[in-house]
Amino acid sequence: MKAMLVTIVAASCALALFAGGVALAQTNWVDELTNSVSFYKSNYPTSNWDPYLSELTQVKEGLARGDQRIVRSKMGKWFKMLRNRDHGINDVAADELYNFALMVTPIQEFNISVPAPAGGGF
Repeated sequence: MKAMLVTIVAASCALALFAGGVALAQTNWVDELTNSVSFYKSNYPTSNWDPYLSELTQVKEGLARGDQRIVRSKMGKWFKMLRNRDHGINDVAADELYNFALMVTPIQEFNISVPAPAGGGF
């Protein structure tokens, strides 16, 4: 009986760690984007990065709730904001952040709409 209880507790702990690891992996890319935006915010203080951080906060909250619709919608908006340089962000920073985001964001997993490059390139 005691061995069975130990096995059940060990299995429960392993399952909890695995589930936590999956949830953590799902938000790591959002954390990476948030850290990158914070970096550009400190290096380009005349640009308004707060709306970008706000969108990423909503994405992270959507991920935590398992709301793929919010993740898709907010990330689509976020990419569009970058593409359009909304809120007066620096062009070089926008290009670098956009390219980095394309590498770390699971675009296909969430079916995120990414705006096409304007004029054939970015």
